[in-house]
Amino acid sequence: MTTTPDKNAVLNELQQFVQPAALMASPAETEADPAVPVQWLRFLDEQEHGRRLALLTEWSDFAAEWTSVQDFLRTMLKHLYVMREQDDTLSLLYLYTVGGKDLNFFRGRAPITDVPERLRPVWDWVPAKFRDFYTQLHDGWTFLPANSMGPLPVEDWAFLSDDKFDIDDDTARRLPIDISRTVAVFHNGAGDYLCLNCVGNGEATGVIWWHEDPENPEPVDFWGVLDAWVGIFLEEADRHGA
Repeated sequence: MTTTPDKNAVLNELQQFVQPAALMASPAETEADPAVPVQWLRFLDEQEHGRRLALLTEWSDFAAEWTSVQDFLRTMLKHLYVMREQDDTLSLLYLYTVGGKDLNFFRGRAPITDVPERLRPVWDWVPAKFRDFYTQLHDGWTFLPANSMGPLPVEDWAFLSDDKFDIDDDTARRLPIDISRTVAVFHNGAGDYLCLNCVGNGEATGVIWWHEDPENPEPVDFWGVLDAWVGIFLEEADRHGA
């Protein structure tokens, strides 16, 4: 286990982006809070004893599809914290460093307990393993300052037909996809989105919507792109060994 970062330094860094009401790094700090997921308590308990078996086990269900995160958990992750914000939103923060000192975070919210009404018409098309991630582990897992470079929280999933994408009716008719059933689930931080095209009889297929070429969405391997984009983003993260 690597050296624990100074908690005050962590709080100072976080306050640039969010306003934590509490930042907890041990079961003793969180056990009185019934809203904290039990699995997070296990993660923190093992962390106190220099282990991460429970964390790796929970993530192992997605290891085959998402190898970049397995690498992150084993060789880049410095410390875990449970953060409660002023509005009582709970997140599990995954701290890592860049350049030896710059503190960075991925943020995983508590698993969802209900699918938002607007997503129910397409939810069954979402790949089963991706649904499991949201219902069993985290409601999204993103780079904290930008809410990007990972699967977005379901509240931030957006259909390409939404106003934010500014696709007019004429363009929509020419596209090879139905924008009302194509949902953006991953933002790369540069204006591009990895989407799920929720049509047909099987699982949704991957599509990249490029902001500089909006009329030519690119069919892609969904998990392959998700894994690659996260891996590229983490290339500069400090490693501490397997």
